[in-house]
Amino acid sequence: MTIADRIQSLRKQKGMSQEELADHIGVSRQAVSKWESEQATPDLDKVVIMSEIFEVTTDYLLKGIEPVEVKDHKTMADVVDGKILTEKNGKRAKSVLKWVLIGLGAFLTIDVISLIVFLLLNGGFPA
Repeated sequence: MTIADRIQSLRKQKGMSQEELADHIGVSRQAVSKWESEQATPDLDKVVIMSEIFEVTTDYLLKGIEPVEVKDHKTMADVVDGKILTEKNGKRAKSVLKWVLIGLGAFLTIDVISLIVFLLLNGGFPA
């Protein structure tokens, strides 16, 4: 797609006539017609104005380069918050594990004490 094609396509997407676009830019309708028919190329200042009218980048108008969309834009604060949350989750996991192990240790301790008491009261293992 050429710059001429992009200008014409964007103009039509906006529902504008060549005359309306020309009025917005400050040129004649014939100038717009020449741009769209590849008989002329718009000056750089006109390209900048068109990029604002069409809400596209000048790179797109001139070269057809689509802007790269950044969906996962993180600020330094987001990174720090994420690190803090990760550290908190790590501490929480360690705390849970600690209490599970304490509970398991208590259970085993009670079980061993019960076994010892059983053996003492019954004179050893049953035959």
